[in-house]
Amino acid sequence: MVDGSPVEFDHCRELALLPGSVFEFTSRFLPAGKLEPLLALYALMQTIGSIPYGPADDSVKWAKLKWWSEEIVADPGESLRHPVLRALWLSGSRENLGNALLLRLVGDAISQIDAAPDGDENAMFERQAEMGATEIQLELALDDAEIAPQSLNFLGAATSSFRLISSFSGNQLSQTARLPLSMLAKFNVSASQLQQAAYRVELTQIISQLAENTRDWFSKGISALNIEPDSSAGTHLQLRWAMENRRLNAILKDVNGFLETVQRFGPADAWFAWRFLRKLNRI
Repeated sequence: MVDGSPVEFDHCRELALLPGSVFEFTSRFLPAGKLEPLLALYALMQTIGSIPYGPADDSVKWAKLKWWSEEIVADPGESLRHPVLRALWLSGSRENLGNALLLRLVGDAISQIDAAPDGDENAMFERQAEMGATEIQLELALDDAEIAPQSLNFLGAATSSFRLISSFSGNQLSQTARLPLSMLAKFNVSASQLQQAAYRVELTQIISQLAENTRDWFSKGISALNIEPDSSAGTHLQLRWAMENRRLNAILKDVNGFLETVQRFGPADAWFAWRFLRKLNRI
C-alpha cells in the first residue's frame, strides 16, 4: 500500500458511505487493511453505476461513460487520474483489478441508459444477475478469489434487486419504470400510476413480491456458496448479503413503513452483524 493523500479517500467516503446504505454499515466491521481498497472500489461502483439514473440527457450520460472507459485504461499512477482511481492505486489494490473487469462496470451502466423495462421476472433475473455479478467479482478480485457460477448468478440477482427495492424507501418512487411489465400487468397498474398515492396498495403488493423473489434468490445463492481458494476472502460480501437479507425480512413485515420512512441500521443490526461474523470466526 502506498501512503496516499487523505483527499482521495475523503472523496471516496463521500461517494461510498451513503447514509443508511448497507456499505456504510458493513464498512464499520472491516479490518484496517481492507477498508481503503473496498472504500475506493465501492466509490467507483457508485460513481459509474449512478450515471444512468441521473437527471442529465442521455447524450451527457454517454459522454460520461465514454470518458470513464478511457480513464479506466489510462495509467493509474498518474496524478491526473480521477480521485477514485487514484485511491484504488494508492491502496495497492488496482493491480488486482484487470481493465476488462473494471470496464464491465461501464458496460453495465450503458445497458441501463434508456433501457426498456423487463418483460417478466425471468428477464429481470437475468439482467440483475449480470449487473450484480460484476460487483461481486470485482470485490472478490481484490483477494484473487472466485465464486461458483450458480451462486454468482443468484447472489448477483439478489443484491442488484435489493438495491432496486431499497430505492423505494422513504417515498422515493422515481424507479417504477424499472419494474417488470408482467408484474405491472398482474396488478393492472402502470409505472406512472405507482407514483400516485391512490395506487399505494398496488405498490405495496409489488414491493412485497419483489422482496419475496429476492429473498429466494439469496437463499439459493447462499445455500450452495463456494468461494475459492479461501472463504475468508468473501467475509465482507457474506456480511453484506446477510444484512441485505435481514433488511428484506424487515421490509416484508412492514412494507408500508418501509415506503414511508428512510431506513437506517441500528444497535440490533450491529449485534446481529457481530454474531454473524463471530459465527464465521472472523472476529
